[in-house]
Amino acid sequence: MAALTLAVALPGLLLYLGRQPLLADEPIRALVALEMHFSGQFFAPTLQGQPYYNKPPLFNWLLVGLFRLTGRQDEWVLRLPTVAALLLYGGAIWRVLRPQLGSRLAFAVALAFATTGRILFYDSFLGLIDLWHAGLTWLSFMAVWHLGQRGHWARLFVLTYALTALGFLLKGLPSLVFQGLALGVYFLDTRQWRRLFGWQHALGLLVLLGILGAYFFVYSRHNSLDIALHTLWSQSSQRTVAARSLADSLRYVLLFPFENIGHFLPWTLLGAVLFLKEARRGVWQTPFLRYNALLFLAVLPVYWLSPATIPRYLFMLVPLGLTVLVPLYAEFQPQQRWPTRWLDATLLTLLVLSALAVGLAPWLPPTRGAAGGWAAGLGLSALLAALAYLFARLPDARLWLLGYFLLTLRLAFDIFILPARYRITPEVAFREAAIRVGRETRGRPLALLPGAPLDNDEAYYIARERGQTLSTDSLPPRPGHLYLAEASQLRGRQYRVLDSFVIDQGVVLRVVEFSSTKP
Repeated sequence: MAALTLAVALPGLLLYLGRQPLLADEPIRALVALEMHFSGQFFAPTLQGQPYYNKPPLFNWLLVGLFRLTGRQDEWVLRLPTVAALLLYGGAIWRVLRPQLGSRLAFAVALAFATTGRILFYDSFLGLIDLWHAGLTWLSFMAVWHLGQRGHWARLFVLTYALTALGFLLKGLPSLVFQGLALGVYFLDTRQWRRLFGWQHALGLLVLLGILGAYFFVYSRHNSLDIALHTLWSQSSQRTVAARSLADSLRYVLLFPFENIGHFLPWTLLGAVLFLKEARRGVWQTPFLRYNALLFLAVLPVYWLSPATIPRYLFMLVPLGLTVLVPLYAEFQPQQRWPTRWLDATLLTLLVLSALAVGLAPWLPPTRGAAGGWAAGLGLSALLAALAYLFARLPDARLWLLGYFLLTLRLAFDIFILPARYRITPEVAFREAAIRVGRETRGRPLALLPGAPLDNDEAYYIARERGQTLSTDSLPPRPGHLYLAEASQLRGRQYRVLDSFVIDQGVVLRVVEFSSTKP
């Protein structure tokens, strides 16, 4: 089953992985790692040559390791850790849940997580931290349960606090919050809250303090510890409702559940089974399902009350919800209760429509001209139609067939949607211009004038092509040096323009060489 899933998943996950330019927060992660690669300063990260404090550097260390191992710093290498994280996270879900749910249902939960809409059609091809952080956090959640049920208290606290320390080194303070919530939920639910005051807990805290203390001790020798701690705190506190206007906060709180149900379709539709009273009672009466449900409800307000939340921040919550919903669907679907009948009909309709859409893709203007053309469209459409037929005919296998349908749909997405997006996205032109500037100026001193509005993605491509960090240099200009500047920064000066290029929002930057140091 695992081999079949990899055979279906890998083509979709890897095809065109490196084609798209850097998006979302990718430029920040990429540029910090690239500058660290150039400088060799692993405890003094920079962004455009300035100290960077917003995130600890563990993810950047991973990227630097790949840079040095492969000798490449392109988008494919930057995004490869995300694919690895998704596969490892899914494999961990299957392995960890098997003792509680059985192999078939555990595999269904893992497959459902990997094929939620937000992950499969967006975050799985971006080079970001979140899948790594979510995977470590979820493993800590499960370690609390499994070791607690066996009475291995010292191992529970040591292992979960070690995982918390690694999570902190990826994303900072949220990992401490999640650890506190997981311990609170488990020990209060099992009426063992006194163990929170035992020596085993103290030992776990010492492990956490030891790992983070060693990191911050070395960090303080290279950078400002006060600024780093203050920035980590502000990064977390600025996401709360207190940091937004009342109208924006209310709008976010009201729309949050509906938006995130949409982000994680189609698997969020399984929540319909919770309309059954017997289903809710079954969750409460099953300790493992109750732990997952209570932990889900405990962590959810952290993000529900944080208007700056992005759906990828919820990746450690998704398996908790699916661990509850998948077994409930498997239990009540054979009984043909109304929520499962409605769900099966809705899903089958979506599958049929998706199969038809893929068949039409080669003839539609936005997706016309894709590699493979009509042959790829008809072939994939026929395969999707066959999976939809099996979904209708094999009710016992519907969860797995839905997962494989979505993996096949991702391949169609790669073939038709990504190339169409590539043709129209403005970031492609920005990347090409930045690469050109980097190659043209390689071997000559180049710096930004203070205040030049260079985005991190262009800074990354220029620095990558030049093989060195692009930093800011104050006036007066130095003879023989090149500078990047906006037109307003050049008024009253004599200079020669070597190149110009457009970045986001139509801003034009020029590569200039000053002919005089006098204004």
